Amino acid sequence: MRDFHDIVEQCRRVSTVLVVKKATMSPDPFVEILVESGVNVLGPVDTAAKALTIIAQSPADLAVVEPELAGRRHGPELARALQEVWGVPAVVVGA
Repeated sequence: MRDFHDIVEQCRRVSTVLVVKKATMSPDPFVEILVESGVNVLGPVDTAAKALTIIAQSPADLAVVEPELAGRRHGPELARALQEVWGVPAVVVGA
């Protein structure tokens, strides 16, 4: 798993990030950090199905995905689909 600060720095180098996590609490500290850094955040959403619906409508430069998601598909499977189908690099992070 990658360091939290490394992930935040990687996100700051792009304009739009899709955030996919099982618990979509509000406010979300990670999302707040990205927004304060000027990053356009799509989500957070809690399922792969929601993530794929969003990415089909709004392009993203990067996806940050937790390994365990609500719904049937898990994070690594979603990350592969985002990369292979939509060309969106995805970082799978610890919950």
